[in-house]
This record gives sequence, C-alpha cells and structure tokens, in this order.
Amino acid sequence: MVNQARAREARRALSAVAAAGLGPADVQQEAIDVVGQVVPYDATCWAAVDPQTMLPTGSVTVDLNPSKQQEALFAEIEYGPSDCNSFADLARRQVPIGRLSDQPFGEVVRSRRVNELYKSIGVAFDLRASFVSDGACWGIAGLMRGPGGPDFSTAEADFLASVAPLIGIALRTANRSRMPGTSAGSGGPVVIVLDAGGEFKGATPAALEWLEAWEATRPGWLNVALQAVAAALSGSPTGTAYARMRDLSGTWVALRAAQLMPLDSSAERVLITVEPVPVDEVIGIMLTSYALTAREREVCEEVLTGRSTAEIADRLHLSAYTIQDYLKSIFAKVGVRSRNQLVGRLQGS
Repeated sequence: MVNQARAREARRALSAVAAAGLGPADVQQEAIDVVGQVVPYDATCWAAVDPQTMLPTGSVTVDLNPSKQQEALFAEIEYGPSDCNSFADLARRQVPIGRLSDQPFGEVVRSRRVNELYKSIGVAFDLRASFVSDGACWGIAGLMRGPGGPDFSTAEADFLASVAPLIGIALRTANRSRMPGTSAGSGGPVVIVLDAGGEFKGATPAALEWLEAWEATRPGWLNVALQAVAAALSGSPTGTAYARMRDLSGTWVALRAAQLMPLDSSAERVLITVEPVPVDEVIGIMLTSYALTAREREVCEEVLTGRSTAEIADRLHLSAYTIQDYLKSIFAKVGVRSRNQLVGRLQGS
C-alpha cells in the first residue's frame, strides 16, 4: 500500500530536484531519500549512466557493501548476455520499470543475477528502473528486499514509474558542464589495471591520485563504473569499451577499457585509461542534455562555427525567419538570451 499523501509530496520534491541544478551524485542521493519514503527497501543501488553506451559512470548505494568480486560479477552479468530485466532492456520499454516477480518462472530460475549474486547477498525481491528522458537513459536504480519482507507491490511499482521521468530529467540536466580546461590527472597519464575478478593490479601515479581524490570526495562512486567498462569488453566487437563522465573538476572524461595481453603469464588483465573527451563530443553531450531537437542541434552547431543567420539559412535550406524561430527555442531551452551567451554556455567561457 502506498501512502498517497507521501507520494504526492515525493513528486513535488523530485520536480524540485530536477530544477535544482545538482550534480549526478547529489541527484541520486536526493532521489534515494525521496523514493525511500514511499517505497521502503532493505538495500538499494543507483547509478548515473552514459546515455550513449548505457554503462554506469558512478553509483550510490545504501545498506549494501558489495565486495570487489561481487561488483565485478554484477557488471559481468548486467553488461554481458542479457539477464532478465536488464537495465538496457528496461530502458527500451514504454514503462521502464520491472519487478523480478513479474518475470516468467523459467527466466528467474535461469537468472545469473538471482543464482550467483542475489542469493549470496540475501536478496529475494527487486524493483528496477531505468531513468529515461528525451529518448535517452541517464540513470538506473535497483531497490531490493530480503526474504523476510514482502515483495514490492504493484502500487509501489506504479509510483516508481510515475516519478521515473522526473528523475530522468534531473539526471539529464545534471550532465550540463562548464567544461573546465583541466585534465583528468595532474601528474601524467591516468592508467588503471584490473584483474578478471575486479581487483586493482596496477596504476600510474596520476591514476592513484585520481582514485584517491574520488574516494575522499565520493566513496565507492567509481567502483561500478570501472567494473562495468571492463565487463563490457566481453561483448564488444572492437575489443574496447568506454563510458563518458564528469570528473571531480567538472571536466568530461572517458573511461576506455581494453584487454591487456600479458607476455609472461596467462592471467587476464584489463587496462583502463582516463582521457579528456574532445570538445566537439562534449558539446554534443550538452546539446542532448538540453533536449534540443535534431534540427535545433543543427542550428546550434552552425552558430558555434560563427555563421550568420543568412548563412545558416542557406546551408540548411530554410528561411532566415525559420532560423530565428529555432534560435528563440534554443535560447529558451538553454537559458540564454543571445548567440554570444549560447556559445559561452556551451563552450564554458
């Protein structure tokens, strides 16, 4: 049974979160607190994701302390061959919510998540969500209960479905960045080596500095991101995997994983590098975060090159009046009043 007064207050609170301009970690923490007042859980894990690759870029957990091996196993199951109610599958549904108990019995019996992970951490029921906004997934969440509690009710699932779009908007807007010009590490290349079980086996000095800074600021935030990008290698046709995220400084960086081929042993290793994302790609992320239409994106990209309204109209085969209408819409969405402000907002100047 869902308390309707709490549910209404939760929707108002999440609408405020979506407009507050918080970072991904703070959005998730606020959402966890709000949702938990309506849908109790024994443990929960939330993660922001790269909308292009669906790989997590940082996670917040409550009453859950998985080992490195369990994190690696979660990533292997979630980003390997599809398990029941995978977050990628949920993101493609019209209502991106799923309960374990709604799955066919045969799928649950065969589920690796149930057999290899849930049983070891005492989970009997789950309620999962992918947070989609403007056609892209920006975050995921799993709420869990142990065998001593009831299953998640239909009313609880319906409530989560009703607020999922608000959480998706909040996570989408959290990706807007001023693009500071600092790099991922201050002392050289950021390179991390993991073994097949997810344990750290090596790192450059700059990587250690980078990891320690994250752990001091957001304990546990990076673990799932590193494990997931490593696990995604198994299904990658190119032999590489990557996820884009914002660094502590606000800089956009990419975690890039590749298999490391040792010459003197058979031990499996994964090499992960952290590199700044190219400026044009960052601008693409930001245009997506502002929910611009395909045509608005085209106009915006032309503005960034410095072309005039007449030149843009000629290139896009539209009238100058139509271009002005598009610019008005773009200005309203981005929250600026002029071309110069638009360029400054997108380029961080």
